[in-house]
Amino acid sequence: MKAIKFFIPFALTLALGVLFNNNLGSIPPVGKFLSPFTGFWQNAESTEGNLFFEKNLKGLKAVITVQMDEQRVPHIFAENEHDLYFAQGYVTARDRLWQMEFMIIGAGGRVSEIFGEKALEYDRTTRRIGIPYAAENTMKLFESDTAAQNLLNAYSAGVNAYINSLNYRKLPLEYKLLNYQPGQWTPYHSALLLKYMANMLTGREYDFEFTNALSFLDKNTFDLLFPDFPAGLEPIIPKGTNFQSSASLDSIGFESSSAKIEDLIFSSPYEKPEPYLGSNNWAVSGEKSTTGKPIVCNDPHLKLQLPAIWYQQQLTAPGVNVYGVTIPGAPGITLGFNENIAWGVTNASMDVKDWYRIEFKDASKNEYQHDGKWLPVERRIETILVKGEPAFYDTVLYTHHGPVTYDAQFNFSNKPVNVALRWTAHDASNEMKTFYLLNRAKNHADYLEAL
Repeated sequence: MKAIKFFIPFALTLALGVLFNNNLGSIPPVGKFLSPFTGFWQNAESTEGNLFFEKNLKGLKAVITVQMDEQRVPHIFAENEHDLYFAQGYVTARDRLWQMEFMIIGAGGRVSEIFGEKALEYDRTTRRIGIPYAAENTMKLFESDTAAQNLLNAYSAGVNAYINSLNYRKLPLEYKLLNYQPGQWTPYHSALLLKYMANMLTGREYDFEFTNALSFLDKNTFDLLFPDFPAGLEPIIPKGTNFQSSASLDSIGFESSSAKIEDLIFSSPYEKPEPYLGSNNWAVSGEKSTTGKPIVCNDPHLKLQLPAIWYQQQLTAPGVNVYGVTIPGAPGITLGFNENIAWGVTNASMDVKDWYRIEFKDASKNEYQHDGKWLPVERRIETILVKGEPAFYDTVLYTHHGPVTYDAQFNFSNKPVNVALRWTAHDASNEMKTFYLLNRAKNHADYLEAL
């Protein structure tokens, strides 16, 4: 009897210990999460004030000071560029680690690692439109540019210095909720972030929809319904003008079209970025300002999120003293001002994606036709780790246009159409150098050179 009295509480305690320290479906380990010593209680709003980095902190060359103002905006003062960007990475990670890391997890097509099979289609789409591929191309250019390479390496070292200082008690709340650990930051992650922004800002196009419309309409009618000018622009002819024309929308007919619904390409291949992401910007002449100097104004309204996508900072070191905002994960100041110039950014919403129907030579899909020739196909195997499931392997075919995003293995409406994507973001581009130079620009000529 004594043994039974001992065994039952012991077994119950053991079972609760196992239960509370393991996931319950999508629920994180309850015991760890509720622990008053290491759980979410430790994630109360920090009152940490100014920071002072000794130069013996691994990776630093001198002393760094970070002053926090009354709005908790960090002002970073360093004696050299390496330490400046090291500190920027450290401070940004301290305030925005989960945000910056989860953006690159999404951009890299790795959401399934955290949320399981439900995110697999998202990850496949991300990889099949070539965001990781685009980041890899850009990294080759970053690595050939000394300024960009040094900036990214120092920033990554600072982010990792903060990550390596964390234990479970200090982990941001989101990691405890989702029960995973942050990985090490690399320069490639900053490149991924830039391509994520490229897709968010200029990833919206209507090639599939317009192709379908042309199957029903003749070219003149199509041009009438979809005029080739940006939405929102007013024509020179005043509003309210009474047009007299022999043609009218009532005369449009579809009976003569040979197209059938089942013959169309799919209507909307994937979830597109929001249509109204963009900005306002304007300037005030010095003749109209109280200081006699011009004022540049910038209202960058992107997708609403918490925390906000922008992060204010001041960066000061020999040769640079700049204030403004950055996107967590991107070194330097993205828009702001220094002692000489101010600049803003906006979204031009250009059409930078084109889609191509691909004809393969045979079932092996080793060659495709272009300009009367058969060209070789490159294969890229995408390994997608899936939480709680075996890894998923997706073979993506690459043409000179870009990746074959849609084919028999990945299609919509059960239509195995081979379509490749040509996207300007696949090309290498050195945005890091642009913002590095903008942060130090002294005049309009410097500004133009940076761009």
